[in-house]
Amino acid sequence: MTENEKIAQVLADAGQTLRKVASERDVAIAENTELKEKLASVETRLLCEKVAAEMHEKGLRHDTEFPELVDDLEKAASEGKLPVIQEAVKMAAPNMGNHFSINNDEVSSAGAMSDLEAYLVGNVG
Repeated sequence: MTENEKIAQVLADAGQTLRKVASERDVAIAENTELKEKLASVETRLLCEKVAAEMHEKGLRHDTEFPELVDDLEKAASEGKLPVIQEAVKMAAPNMGNHFSINNDEVSSAGAMSDLEAYLVGNVG
């Protein structure tokens, strides 16, 4: 084999090798992108679970089951609303849902005032 034939063979092999390496690189890039998307999804899910736990801890949305609340928060995250929800939860007082309740046990007759109404209008005592 002459020098020119050796050079031609090396160039032919180099082309095949470059195409093979470029193909492997493209596959690796695609896999990397897919893994980044999966990681972002998992991170979002974990953050939503953290926010949901904090919400339940503070008495917020106790009427919603935890998995359903996490799903709702993931939907909000996909709409870009999760940071706002996080800030609102941070601002909520502890046990916020336990401090307020509506009590309709008392039946009042027409014209009668509750103790609160009487206090507010000054008719206490």
